[in-house]
Amino acid sequence: MGKPLKHVISETQKYSELEHELLTVLNDQSIHTLYQPIIELDSGNVMGYEALTRGPVHSILHSPLQLFTIADQFGELHTLERLAQEKAILNARLDSMQQLLFINISSKMINASELISLKTLEALHSCGYNPHNIVFEITEQSSVDDFAKTRQFLEYYRNQGYRIAIDDVGAGYSSINTIAQLCPDYIKFDRSLIQNIHQDRMKECILEAFVTFTNKMNISLIAEGIELEEELIKLVRMGVKYAQGYLLARPHQNPSVIPSHIVEIILQNRIIT
Repeated sequence: MGKPLKHVISETQKYSELEHELLTVLNDQSIHTLYQPIIELDSGNVMGYEALTRGPVHSILHSPLQLFTIADQFGELHTLERLAQEKAILNARLDSMQQLLFINISSKMINASELISLKTLEALHSCGYNPHNIVFEITEQSSVDDFAKTRQFLEYYRNQGYRIAIDDVGAGYSSINTIAQLCPDYIKFDRSLIQNIHQDRMKECILEAFVTFTNKMNISLIAEGIELEEELIKLVRMGVKYAQGYLLARPHQNPSVIPSHIVEIILQNRIIT
């Protein structure tokens, strides 16, 4: 039997309300960006920030997962990602021209005709930044259907100075193949393999292998989701180059100050070469 008519009407109404809310957000450009620092684990300095998009605070689309899922559902993902890029760049407050801004992109954006629009490029230049400040962060859980085409596409942007990161490495089944095919500049090691790594020999061995591999291939390794001091100490002692997580700093609209005791932990446990 089909659904009762009142349920069908209720679902249709909800669907319509979601679409209206999304279009309102896009028309008003009412998304905002938070920035979470990525820390050098040999100095405690901030090497860059990941730009994290949020919807309006009191909206049902405040959550980034909800926001981007609904945008995809209504065929507005491309528009949202373009707006998110522009907002991320315009509102960024990099402390120096050496710092990087990591911007998330989906596989659908990779398959589009361009990664960065003319309007976004104008925003980049108006802020005094250049392509060398931008890292396109591709979620490892995204589906890349044609690696040869994608690699050629990304190489075009690399030649302009942009860099490539693969996010969530270790969270999906195709990590190694994605890395081998796309040859990223940065690998972001997923939180699931970092959590309680100081108590898990298996996770430690996996990370050791990635540290060795990335050092040989001149790829920078970023450990995500650091929440415990014990995790941080383990990562520093293992020679991981960069880290990101709530222990270090939460996402914020303005540049974050890394707590002095966190910097002290890093300096006390770093490998001196």
